[in-house]
Amino acid sequence: MTAQRVTITYSAPPAFLATDHWKQVYAALLSQLPLRNLHWKSATRPNIRTIQELDVNLVSAEAKQTEHTSQIPQTVLEKPLLSAYIVVCDDTETYRNTVKKQIKEWHSTVTQRKNMEWLIIHIVRPDAIATSGRMFQMKASVLDKIKADFNVEKRDRCVELVWAYDSDYENPTAWADLIGKLKDGILCAFDAAVAQREEEVKRSEGQRQMPGWNFCTFFILKESLANSYEGMNLYEDALDTYNELEILFFQVLREKNLSWFGTLINPAPKDDSLPLLSHSKKPYRDLILANTISVFDFRTYLLARQCSILGYLGHVVEIARKAVAFLSAFGRRLRDIEEILPTHFIESWTYSSALSVVEQCDAWATGLEMNKATIASFNAVKGELVELARHQLDIIGISVGHLPNRPPFSMAFPSNSRRDGGTPATSSTQRISKSEILMALEDKNAFYKVYIGITNRAIELYATAGRRKFALKMHGDLAALDVHRGRLSEALQTFTSLPAHYAPHGWTSLESYMLFQALGIHTAAEKPRDREWIFILLDFLKAYVQDLGKELLMNTEDHIEYVTSLVQALHEATQEAESDLSHHDHPAISVSVPNGQARTADNRDGALLEVQVTNALPCDVPADEVIINLTGRDGAKLTFLENSATPGIYSLHSSQVRMSRLSLHWLHSSTPPPSSSSASRSKKPPTLVSIPRDIRALDVRLRQPRRMELGTPARIVVAFNTGRNHVTRASVKLSAPSGVEFRHNEATLIDSDNDALEAGEDTFVLSDVEADKTVYVSVPHSDASAFHAMRVNITVEYTTLVEPDVNRSLTLVRVVLTSLPLAINVEDFFRGTRLFTRFTLSSTSHQHIRLKSTELRATRDDDGLKIAKAMPRSRTVTTITPEQPGKFLFQLDSARGQDREPLKLHIIYRVLREEVESVIESAVDSSLSESVSLQQYRAELIDTLVQALEKDASWVNRYEATGELIVPGIPVQDGEVGEALAHLIETLANPSSNQEPSGEWREIIIPVDVPQMHIVAAARLRVLSNPFNPDAVESLPPLFAGQPISALLTIKASFHWAPAEDVEKRSYRMRYDIEERTKDWLVSGQKTGEFIAEDDRTFTTSVTLIALHHGHLILPKVSVAALPIPGEGRMKAPLIPSCETYQAHGAEAILVLPRGGRSTFVVNMGGE
Repeated sequence: MTAQRVTITYSAPPAFLATDHWKQVYAALLSQLPLRNLHWKSATRPNIRTIQELDVNLVSAEAKQTEHTSQIPQTVLEKPLLSAYIVVCDDTETYRNTVKKQIKEWHSTVTQRKNMEWLIIHIVRPDAIATSGRMFQMKASVLDKIKADFNVEKRDRCVELVWAYDSDYENPTAWADLIGKLKDGILCAFDAAVAQREEEVKRSEGQRQMPGWNFCTFFILKESLANSYEGMNLYEDALDTYNELEILFFQVLREKNLSWFGTLINPAPKDDSLPLLSHSKKPYRDLILANTISVFDFRTYLLARQCSILGYLGHVVEIARKAVAFLSAFGRRLRDIEEILPTHFIESWTYSSALSVVEQCDAWATGLEMNKATIASFNAVKGELVELARHQLDIIGISVGHLPNRPPFSMAFPSNSRRDGGTPATSSTQRISKSEILMALEDKNAFYKVYIGITNRAIELYATAGRRKFALKMHGDLAALDVHRGRLSEALQTFTSLPAHYAPHGWTSLESYMLFQALGIHTAAEKPRDREWIFILLDFLKAYVQDLGKELLMNTEDHIEYVTSLVQALHEATQEAESDLSHHDHPAISVSVPNGQARTADNRDGALLEVQVTNALPCDVPADEVIINLTGRDGAKLTFLENSATPGIYSLHSSQVRMSRLSLHWLHSSTPPPSSSSASRSKKPPTLVSIPRDIRALDVRLRQPRRMELGTPARIVVAFNTGRNHVTRASVKLSAPSGVEFRHNEATLIDSDNDALEAGEDTFVLSDVEADKTVYVSVPHSDASAFHAMRVNITVEYTTLVEPDVNRSLTLVRVVLTSLPLAINVEDFFRGTRLFTRFTLSSTSHQHIRLKSTELRATRDDDGLKIAKAMPRSRTVTTITPEQPGKFLFQLDSARGQDREPLKLHIIYRVLREEVESVIESAVDSSLSESVSLQQYRAELIDTLVQALEKDASWVNRYEATGELIVPGIPVQDGEVGEALAHLIETLANPSSNQEPSGEWREIIIPVDVPQMHIVAAARLRVLSNPFNPDAVESLPPLFAGQPISALLTIKASFHWAPAEDVEKRSYRMRYDIEERTKDWLVSGQKTGEFIAEDDRTFTTSVTLIALHHGHLILPKVSVAALPIPGEGRMKAPLIPSCETYQAHGAEAILVLPRGGRSTFVVNMGGE
């Protein structure tokens, strides 16, 4: 059924219609069609409907009158919506005598017709407009007279068209008024016609419960509205109308009032093979009017009309979805009457219809612009249609014996159909007409060809749509077909590869089924249980424990027995494996730590941790060992398997269960895979494990060397403490993540000659070290000055005398300072042949530094350098804090020499913490020397006291001042240990007054270069008592403000500290400048000048000073600078000698008195 288009009729005098003029006007008018941008505002609808484009038929009124009009409501567009009359008249007299009568006859005819508008079009020539446009014209035009005669209402139905033979068809301004009138007339007539038809539909629907009401008659009536909307390109309104009719049909269906229909289905020839969405393949409207249409045909017609309109709208995805839903639902309905249908009619009809919908949708989609998401949805729903067609092949194949009656083929049977696999009996004598199905029924190879082709087509569509799960499922169906056809190698390859695609998405049901098939095929093919078989089995067990529908996936009666046999076979296969196998995160077994508190072993190194192993399989799983891996701070790692344990707080990192040569691994600290549920994907808190400290276990610590000298290779000291163990052999390896390299082959023992040390490339080995002994090893390393502290990973592998067969390993992370604990600042002051050097020492951290001594020493005794230290002898130990640095002054007096070797500053110090720990250890050893039973608590007592001091620093100031160590915050304890602790606290609080704290001192040796200076100038400004005798030593007379004061400026130069290469230089040109202190002094004379400086010679000049006010005044300072020395040779830059000036009069002040005097004032007291 083709949509009815809008019709406009035209009338005019026959003589004009026969002219070429009209033919030209008619052609130009057709060129303006179709009409565009019509806006329909209906009183029954809240929103304005916009018609983008409207096709219009322009026919003569006489031709339209000869057409036959059906009495059956088709559409409101069957009759013309607008009638136009063409007037060509420029003379008012002609109009009054002839034309007016013609228009009147036409007007009386068209106004009697309902729901039709009329329009009078006056065509005039452009020159006629110019002639009639004279100024002060009183005579009305022809158009004015037409409007006056026929526009009886407020609406203007007359329009003028200015037209000539050479007019431009494309000029929009010439047609604007006419086109606007045409749009208004069409919309007005359409609105009135639709309102009348809607009223008829409403009146008929209101009579639904009355006797005699007929659904089919009502359907035809309301469908005329849909056809009308479709003819006006109002596709949304047309679709809504069909949707309302569908809803009403379902209401009638629920009421089981189908007296207006024939049977459910009356199969006609080719019903199973004709296109589903064709609404012209049968006379559906005639069948509806005759009340003989079947439900099958009615549903098909209604779906076809809905999809046709959706096709105009470009909603191809919705079309395909409606088709899938219709075929699935109506196919199940037809199953109830399958016995009266032709054999395989349902399958053939569903197969043909699904594929025809795909083809029709592709045709409608041609030229559509769809985004990426819409294209994916379109391909996905087409894939569903093709898969639906493939399911019909499954049913046909099982019924004729081409396919076995088992999954996945049997899953295509609907729930209400028989599943025995036989061909159902039927009373119909008809046959299906689909050629592909007929050929597939007779020829098995043809069936397989069609089956594989349609399956590959579905796979391609699903893959293009991004629905990997469905595409992979179809691949599994092809693999199952290969199994049925005896192609086991191809099937095994497919079933083995598919689970890897399912697992990341959590499709456990499909994964389990595919793996189950792979195991069965592997056994049927008699392949060896090799590495590939082991991993297939592990993946199957993984899917088995994750799938809740196991009963639907396996054809075994006893799941427990089946799984038990698989696990036993797995154990046997792992024992015979040629190499180690590894599998990660298998859900069949889980390892957890229920109690995060480990405990120490009683008499050996290590810790004991309770571990819970859960088996999700319905049978026992043999296991050889369980391993737990922990991670701690700074990347420390710990493995629970005959191992030593480093104390601290760890998190559960991974676990491992070994079965012969198979290792099952679980990573506990990583993020769950994306395929897991939303609850499991949320970040879980880590499982914490606390490893207690075993004070009797082997331990390794690092520290800086006792004696460090800058400029020599850096070294680190390893303190190896055996604890309770008599170590027969220990291999120690040091490594630094920062890239610092340790030279193990140069390791040496410190203060020990009895222990054996073997130095290797990557490790050093200690042998036969007794229990409770600490061995110190010095290991050189590469430069680490760029780091403040160095993180060192220590790996120790050792055996003990008690357990020689147990190889223990210990992994530790230590941080050792590489920078100096002291910061040193040097200041030099030249005074002739002497040099004063001041060292300022400050702590680089929060630690307090205890200084025993600082000495500045010459490298050679014959250097002619005398060094004296300025420091009170009463103080033996100086404490340096971050807030209180220490300053140390040295005087250097040297004889002249060309070579001066660098000096060395020796600093003997120790950190306050080390000193206090040494004091505590000494006190504990002294206290426990008399009690053998308390010796085992030595480490515990020391740790208790040290931890108490770490928590509270209130003891520091008192200890530094008096040496009394007041330990705070230790509660009173009972027993022998408590008494010993109380005695220790009392002993530490009352030390011997004349005893220096015990413990070793550290030494830092820092090279110090002797500074060099070309010129040392001593400037002096001396006030003269007698300006005529500068050498007089008389006392100064009183000096008054404003009084000229004679002064002598002397500058003595010394080249004593000049560099060796400039010793031969005898003189330098220099410039002096007396400071301008304008608030205190005026300087008269040569304030700035140049002179020649020679070694140990004095330059003298006189100046005059004038004090500007009285008081103790500081004399002006004198600055002295060397002038550049011209460079020698070509392009040599001038050199400026270094020079330092000190003010010899810098500490002197001059007393200036106020000037005395008398002033006389005459005051007028009045009078004449």
